[in-house]
Amino acid sequence: MSRPSRPIPHAGMTVGVVHLGTVVTGTVEEVRDGGRTLVVDGRTYTLRRLTGHFVREDQPYYGTRLSLRWGAGRR
Repeated sequence: MSRPSRPIPHAGMTVGVVHLGTVVTGTVEEVRDGGRTLVVDGRTYTLRRLTGHFVREDQPYYGTRLSLRWGAGRR
């Protein structure tokens, strides 16, 4: 059985919130729209087709984004 090419987001997952070169830790509270929308620490992030990144709602594609691999191995 093959592994997914990227982490699959789930509630309780630790992620990195990347903004202007700074990374802070956040926690996924809710997964919506079949995994295309995440709520992290009360803020909504949507998966962008152009970049494949979860970016904060109402921001351009290069705005505040999530790093799903941030929490891997840090627990």
